[in-house]
Amino acid sequence: MATVDNTKRIAAFLGVPLGKVGYNSEKILTRTKSNNEPSISGFSSIIQSLVRETKVVGPLPRDLETECQILQWLDYSVLFVAPSNKDKHVAKPLLEELNHFLQSRSYLVRDTLSVADVVVFHTIYETMTSLQPLEKESYLNVSRWFHHLQQLDEVRQGKILLNFSTLQLLEWATGTHI
Repeated sequence: MATVDNTKRIAAFLGVPLGKVGYNSEKILTRTKSNNEPSISGFSSIIQSLVRETKVVGPLPRDLETECQILQWLDYSVLFVAPSNKDKHVAKPLLEELNHFLQSRSYLVRDTLSVADVVVFHTIYETMTSLQPLEKESYLNVSRWFHHLQQLDEVRQGKILLNFSTLQLLEWATGTHI
């Protein structure tokens, strides 16, 4: 979900001071850097402003095509990934779509970690937490991508490691078939 906590984690990943972040009267995520500057509203707009301010080179777009792909993933995160946290019926087609997309990819944009991966990781975390081991097996490519990202401390930032071990699945399967 596009939350204050996720925004703080993405700012930390980018090495940018976030300023004040909260929800305005219309319940839209808003960032205020200082009293002299206008506030920025909307998760995607806030992330874009953080990317412009960062000095970290790795997750930044290198060309216009990459920048456009990252922007698409930011919007995708808000429009499709965030609602999946609240509704399993929304989560299933989302996970199927992501699973298919990640079939031949290790990352969402190009062949390296980008801010798009970090944003989608933090937005989909709640959905991945709610999956049972058997459901994780159904989305192997998403599970592989998610498991890889959660191993990176700069991405996970203290969130609990989710279990993707098939040993747990084998123990559960054995117990149910006796």
